Amino acid sequence: MKNLSLKFVVTVIATLAIIITSCSGPHVIGYSIDPLDGLPIKYAAPVLVRNFADKRPVRERFTSDETEDFDFYSLDKHFKIPVDKSITKAFQIELANAGFEVADAGNFIIGEKPYIRISGEILHFNVIRKKLPDTPQYGKKTLWKRQQFTVLVTIKIKVINAKARKLIMEHTYTSNDSFDMRSEMIDVKAYTEGKLLEKSRWQSTDNYYSVQLLNDHLKHVLFLARQDIVNLLSPVELKLSE
Repeated sequence: MKNLSLKFVVTVIATLAIIITSCSGPHVIGYSIDPLDGLPIKYAAPVLVRNFADKRPVRERFTSDETEDFDFYSLDKHFKIPVDKSITKAFQIELANAGFEVADAGNFIIGEKPYIRISGEILHFNVIRKKLPDTPQYGKKTLWKRQQFTVLVTIKIKVINAKARKLIMEHTYTSNDSFDMRSEMIDVKAYTEGKLLEKSRWQSTDNYYSVQLLNDHLKHVLFLARQDIVNLLSPVELKLSE
């Protein structure tokens, strides 16, 4: 069985973006994983994490007429690593960081040792950034451009006692938000006179901010799932033979 060693965990936390040649997008899914309080517990049962199934709606994955009205839309082509692989790897590291012996779907549990099998479904992993009407600032010579952000991350997690062939947990985790914010401050006179604005603008949001929103909501979802699994698979309470 291929384990996630401490060195491996540290390496991947720092560089969660491993380049996969089949994708060419510039954006990377990944975040710093928060450790549990105190030393991690060493669990007796190893965990096999299958690659999460990508069940997102088509409109969240591929270009359509609907996406042309947005400044940013988190399509598959925008990511350097496929979404399912990135999220699966992040969750493996979450569990390894909590003290589990973790194997990925390409490896097998050696011998007769009982193990836990975890699978997931990515139901939503999407952020949209859309322009809003310009907003003049009263009494000032500036004008703010505004954008609307909508983000939704939903993942279903299943935990199975492989030896007993028993489903011991199934839960859907969701994190979402929708808000407006200022994105650019520009000179009103230059704007009204139709002049070039490149030297008279200040930009506060970009594509990186959109991807960071996704990472933050993914972190919240996977952290909650990790907490539930840690509580469920207590070394004292879990009886794999049942």
